[in-house]
Amino acid sequence: MSDFYITLVSEKLNSTDSKKAAIKIIEFLTQQEIIEKKVTDCVLGFSYGYLPGRNYQEILKNTEFDLTKLKVNGVEFITEKKVFDSGRNELEHVICSGCKENNIENNWSDSLNNWILGTESNKLKCQNCGIINPITQYEFTPTWAFGNFGITFWNWSEFKPSFISELEKRIGGKLKIIYGKI
Repeated sequence: MSDFYITLVSEKLNSTDSKKAAIKIIEFLTQQEIIEKKVTDCVLGFSYGYLPGRNYQEILKNTEFDLTKLKVNGVEFITEKKVFDSGRNELEHVICSGCKENNIENNWSDSLNNWILGTESNKLKCQNCGIINPITQYEFTPTWAFGNFGITFWNWSEFKPSFISELEKRIGGKLKIIYGKI
């Protein structure tokens, strides 16, 4: 069986602010009993996460599935520079913000690696219009995001829009939604 995830990413927060935002959101979610306070091995990888709390279904569109029966069902907070992707090798488009040309055949992986390393050569020249932009200004399909802050919900179903809005208000900016599968 595959595991699915939804990651909510702020592309605007710096490293210091992402740590503060994580503390703020953890506090909010535990107060609302959306997640439990205790950290466990309920996420994939080498990280730890927070188990669903007794009110977790209040933020979901579909409440029929019992998430608590799964081993991988936690919420993971990422507060370091990362490319948040869909977990699959099915990248379809890398769209130029200027001319909207698909640059999937362009050598965008070097720019991506340079962004991760923090070098200035994270720019990509569009193969169609020639405009040079940072790789982060290209639009990826399926959706990818670039940032220092993400919240990954392992095997949770789709969220109510009001929940996303509440988190955006508390973080102070827009969240990009990444749907993934491993």
